[in-house]
Amino acid sequence: MKRTTLTMSLIVSLALGTAACGSSTGTPSAADRAAGKPSAAPAARDDAGKGTPVDACTLLEPAEVTPVIGRNDGGRPTSGVGDSVCGWENPDTYHSITVSVGGPGTAASGRLADQPGVTEEAGPDGIRFLSGGVARFAAGDRDCQVQVVTAAGGTGDRSTAVKLVGLLRDRI
Repeated sequence: MKRTTLTMSLIVSLALGTAACGSSTGTPSAADRAAGKPSAAPAARDDAGKGTPVDACTLLEPAEVTPVIGRNDGGRPTSGVGDSVCGWENPDTYHSITVSVGGPGTAASGRLADQPGVTEEAGPDGIRFLSGGVARFAAGDRDCQVQVVTAAGGTGDRSTAVKLVGLLRDRI
């Protein structure tokens, strides 16, 4: 399945549940991230629920992305629903990882709101799986998602998504 089709699936499912759209600034260049160079500033975190902007492109290290999708573009801000959305893509295989971080309060009290009309399957540790390889999870009071695309359809990427959710929750 091509990346554009998967991206549209992600956008539609995200649009039903996440309120804020936006983009981030201060992201290191894709070349710097691919080379493993640290950002000029430490990754933005939501310090004690103060609503600090979170830059999704700083949340995963090259050593965490490359084993999953292989050679990639180093991650870059992309369109989607959330306060910050970042995508990493392998241009040869179209394998990808997309991280979407919702705004403060989108998962009030650390709970995900139900999305009317969206089919979700319960996963471990409060994760909800959506179609298109999307794993939805709460990180503090933010409704977040990670999409891993390496398998052709089905649920083959779920275990990888669960591992990434564990990393992301600790960093948001």
